[in-house]
Amino acid sequence: MKSLRNTFATLILLACLACSPQSNTINLYLNVENPIEKTVMLVFNNKLNPIALDAQGKGTCVIEGIDAAYAKLFYGMNFKQLFLEKGDEAKISFDANDFDGSFVFEGEKTNAVRYLNDVTLPVFEMEKYALSLEDFTAMLSKLESQALKILDAHELRSNGKFKKMEKGRIHYSYAAPLLLYPLGHSSFSGIAYSPDAEYYDKIRDYVVENEDFADIDLYREFMIEAAHLFDEENKTETELYPKLVAEMRYISNNYKSEKLRQALLHHIAAPYIENFGPEGTEDMMSLYKTYVSNPALLDEMQQNLQRWNRTETGMLSPDFKASDIDGKSLSLKDFRGKYLYIDIWATWCGPCRMEFPYLKELEAKFEGKNIVFLGLSVDEDPAKWEAKIKEGGLSGVQLYLGMDNSFVTNYKINSIPRFILLDKEGRIINANMTRPSSKDTEEFLAGLEGM
Repeated sequence: MKSLRNTFATLILLACLACSPQSNTINLYLNVENPIEKTVMLVFNNKLNPIALDAQGKGTCVIEGIDAAYAKLFYGMNFKQLFLEKGDEAKISFDANDFDGSFVFEGEKTNAVRYLNDVTLPVFEMEKYALSLEDFTAMLSKLESQALKILDAHELRSNGKFKKMEKGRIHYSYAAPLLLYPLGHSSFSGIAYSPDAEYYDKIRDYVVENEDFADIDLYREFMIEAAHLFDEENKTETELYPKLVAEMRYISNNYKSEKLRQALLHHIAAPYIENFGPEGTEDMMSLYKTYVSNPALLDEMQQNLQRWNRTETGMLSPDFKASDIDGKSLSLKDFRGKYLYIDIWATWCGPCRMEFPYLKELEAKFEGKNIVFLGLSVDEDPAKWEAKIKEGGLSGVQLYLGMDNSFVTNYKINSIPRFILLDKEGRIINANMTRPSSKDTEEFLAGLEGM
């Protein structure tokens, strides 16, 4: 009898465990054979997430704060599409010498990942914009039906909420072209088209608040653009910042789902802050702080704000470690006591090379002055940098920084050449300094105190 009671208690415990909530994290384990790059990049929700690899090509990634997401995993120029959901644990392995042929994803979403990388949604020809609105929407509906049949043909029942979300992604893949119909029809038919009630009714059919789709980029983008179309007061606004604020205000006042509202507001504000910084965004941030309370979204926004704050004028510059041609490692402390004019460049960058003569001329004019001209190469291949240095002709101190470093990340450097000016204590004078070819540069440098 006692044994039976113990067995019954064990069954109850197992049942409780089976019904317990899933982990709120996503855990990825990477194994790269013959690693060439030191970093794997995971991209989702318009966010770059670098995953560092050790010397054996192994790396781990823990993702918090998302329910589910479509993602892309990049290794160099190669990539695979993924679908990730909270509670997932997956192993990803590949040979760096044969990325496509050796890529293996092991986890609950294996079939979903295989589907995403094997299937291409049916596409329409741009010339179809010449069709009447009725025929155009019928064509989109037919393509959507074809895509759904392909989806149904795959075994995806055990892949969490993927099939439900993929139906949403397909649906809004064929809603997106409708947003461009007025312009497309005018261009391809040669007949000017002004949106009428029929057109807005077609758009309105897709404006459905669905929290299951809140993590689908295409859905979010459609719902945001629809907010712009139906905002009578601001629908003609084309300047970026006022348009985004108007969209946020319309969404805040008209969309009822709190989860969706937060996702859309974040999808608008976070990329803007990341790319342009917080200066002059009082209206945007007021709306954001009023309606967004999700901890993961707030944390991401705070990270975006901190990145900009770290490179404001007067702040102590983020540090770096870089090597000279002899392998000696240097950092910012090695240049203290002198102004520092930094050139971020690479051998493959044409505009960078165009600045070299001006930089050399500028250095000659300030010879003996209290300033160092420092070149930091972000070449992926150090051998190419070394070859360029050995050619000669470059000015100042030249160091190899490489692509995978916090200095580039902290300064939000997404294009080169980039010039940075620091004072004698290593504080930022200008995080986006004028180029050597600008006449203003020499004049500004000459006016520095103690030069």
